[in-house]
Amino acid sequence: MHRTIAAAFMAAMAAAPASAQTAAASPLALPSVEWAHRWQSKDLDAVLALYTNDAVFVNADGSRVTGKPALRKFFASVLAQYSAQPSLRSVNNASSGDLGYDWGDYTEIVTPVAKTKRPIRTGGTYLVILRRVLGRWLIAEQMWTGSTPVPVWR
Repeated sequence: MHRTIAAAFMAAMAAAPASAQTAAASPLALPSVEWAHRWQSKDLDAVLALYTNDAVFVNADGSRVTGKPALRKFFASVLAQYSAQPSLRSVNNASSGDLGYDWGDYTEIVTPVAKTKRPIRTGGTYLVILRRVLGRWLIAEQMWTGSTPVPVWR
């Protein structure tokens, strides 16, 4: 399955790039935009509703989390430790059949819940590989780069 997703991603990357304005208006950018809103509101169930059951999340530190049960545990840990204000800008996206992608840039202010530390300002690039399930684009794989690492204790 992951080879199929990777092949679709490579084919989509070869497609003519969309302008950032067009990319942001695409339905393929919606899961990323919704993710940022739901993450900021700390609505774990709403965040998880954006993922396929076998989704893979690759954090900016390179760690990998696979499947909704593991995502729930990891995200719950992160949300218990931090509040975040992510801002995403979709740069390009495309689809082929039931697979698609959205990538762009982000900035984020991550504030530790325990007020003993200062907020962390970070930013970088995100990439989501999407799979259409029952007519809805869901996140199958998600990756982040980060200019400043945000430590997560599991």
